[in-house]
Amino acid sequence: MDMEVVSRFQAINLDGLSQVRLMERTDQKFVVPLRQLASLLLAVAEHYYILEIDGERMLGYQTHYFDTENDQLYKNHHNGKLNRYKVRKRTYLNSRTSFFEIKFKNNKRKTFKRRIETEQDQTTLDVVERAFVRQHSPIDPADLHFKSMNQFSRITLADKQFTERCTIDVNLQFKSQHLATGLDELAIIEIKQNNHARSSILNRHLNESGFQPTGFSKYCIGRALAENDLKQNAFKPKLKRLNKLTNPLCYHPYY
Repeated sequence: MDMEVVSRFQAINLDGLSQVRLMERTDQKFVVPLRQLASLLLAVAEHYYILEIDGERMLGYQTHYFDTENDQLYKNHHNGKLNRYKVRKRTYLNSRTSFFEIKFKNNKRKTFKRRIETEQDQTTLDVVERAFVRQHSPIDPADLHFKSMNQFSRITLADKQFTERCTIDVNLQFKSQHLATGLDELAIIEIKQNNHARSSILNRHLNESGFQPTGFSKYCIGRALAENDLKQNAFKPKLKRLNKLTNPLCYHPYY
């Protein structure tokens, strides 16, 4: 990622970003070849702030995911079940702070996130975290086990009207109990608003460049890439498209 591009944005700190926390929101995700990201960002730089912490604008994240013994949370996503959950611990590598999080997507495709700060082992749940699972989900915390980890670098944008937040994840690396793999040539862009992001400037530029919203779960795609024995028939078209996006010889944005 060209750091000169991110320098074109006006900086904002965490206090400023808190104006668009959007813990209850609608999300739209786009998968973009990394080679096309710089031109997209340059086209919208005057309309967005960029999060800067201690002089850094590209921040490191590491996430540990939990699922049931039979991978029910993964299967719910794979099978298209709505009213589904993700359970994870996320560490912000620059600040070394960690949160235990529960994400819920309802049958209206609204996303809700609840979290508490944690300093515990990233691969187990303590008493407080187990109680948090019981409070905010129907999942029995005794059934949850560490399943996989991912790591990536993130750019966070906020529009200058403070109605929208955008995250751009690059350098994605995945590790399960079976294999480590990555998606170095792709960027995952997520636009988050209280309502559908039809008025988003970034959304408009993505559409004009031929990119349409698509589902992309870093948890599910990471496990599907790393674990061939997992059920993944529903993800095969998406995995095939990821391969096309990373290969410029067979890529067309309107595919």
